[in-house]
Amino acid sequence: MCSCHVGVRRRGFTLIELLVVTAIVSVLVALLLPAIQAAREAARRAQCLNNLKQIGIALHYYHSEHECLPRAGAAYPLPTLRKDAYAKCRVLSWGAAILPGLGQQTLFDRIDQKVVYLDGANWQVAQTVVSTFLCPSSVCEELLRPDGNTLASDIKAARCDYGGNWGERNLRCAAGQSCANSYKSEGGDAFGRGVMLFPTEPLVTLRSITDGTSYTITIGEGPGAQFGVWMGQKDAWDQSAPINAQISKQSAWSSCNPGNESPYGDACDFGQEYHSDHPGGANVLMADGSVHFLSETLDVATLAALLSRKGGEIIDGGKF
Repeated sequence: MCSCHVGVRRRGFTLIELLVVTAIVSVLVALLLPAIQAAREAARRAQCLNNLKQIGIALHYYHSEHECLPRAGAAYPLPTLRKDAYAKCRVLSWGAAILPGLGQQTLFDRIDQKVVYLDGANWQVAQTVVSTFLCPSSVCEELLRPDGNTLASDIKAARCDYGGNWGERNLRCAAGQSCANSYKSEGGDAFGRGVMLFPTEPLVTLRSITDGTSYTITIGEGPGAQFGVWMGQKDAWDQSAPINAQISKQSAWSSCNPGNESPYGDACDFGQEYHSDHPGGANVLMADGSVHFLSETLDVATLAALLSRKGGEIIDGGKF
C-alpha cells in the first residue's frame, strides 16, 4: 500500500478583511499622530526655553564684567553709521556682545569693533550660525538674512530668532490709541521703557530695574523679525500689539495693519514684536534669568507691565 499525502489548503485574507485591517490602522495612526506631533513640539519648545536660559546666563556674565546690560544695535542705516559723527553708535548688538558668555570667545575675538558690523572685515563673522540663537520650532528655513534696511542686498548675516526688550507702545492704551515708548507722560525720561536700550540712551543695570528682575522681560522670541540677525541693528523691539498678533485689515492695532508685514511672516510691526511658531504663545527671558511661556491671550496691561523696568506697576504673578 502506498500512503497518500493530502494537501492542506491554506486560507488567505479576504478583501473585506484587508479593508477592515487597513481602516483600523488608519484610525490608530490618526489617533496617535497628534500625540506624536504634540510630543515633538513640546521637545522643541523645551529646547527654545533652554536657548533663552543660556542667553540669560550670558547676559548675567556680561553684567558681571561690565556692570550693565548690553545695548541694542544702533537703529541707523549702514551709510549713516559709517560717518565719523556716529562712531559712538558703533556698539555691538546684544547678540554679539554676549558671545563670550555663550562659550563663543573665539568668534567674539574675530569681530572688528572699530567698524560697522557689516563692513567687509566682519562679513565672515556675521555669517557664522550660532545655534543658541535659533528656535527649533521656527518655520523659517534660511539661516542667513540681509540687513533689514537693505533687503535686496547679497550681503547676509546669520539669523537670530530672539529680540531684546526696548519697551512697549500702545499696550497701556486701548487698541487704536498711541502711548509713547517712554516714561515722559508719567513725568519721567524720554527713553525706552525696556532694558535693552540703544547707544544714545542711558545704560541699564539690574539694580535700575526697580519693578523687579523677576517681573521684567529682557529677551523674547520673534523668528519673523525683519532685522532678525544676531550681529545687527534694531535687534530690540517695543511691543505694540498682543503676543502672536498678526497682520489683518480688521486689526484694531495700528502696527498690525497691512503694509507692516515682515518678509518672513505675518507678525505685526515688520515682525519686530514678540511672537513665535509655538501654538498659543511665546517664550521670554526675565531679568533674573528665569524663563516663561507667555500666553497669546495674556492681558495687554500685564504684558505692558512686564516690558517696563521702572513703571511701578503691580503684577499678579499668577497671571503669567
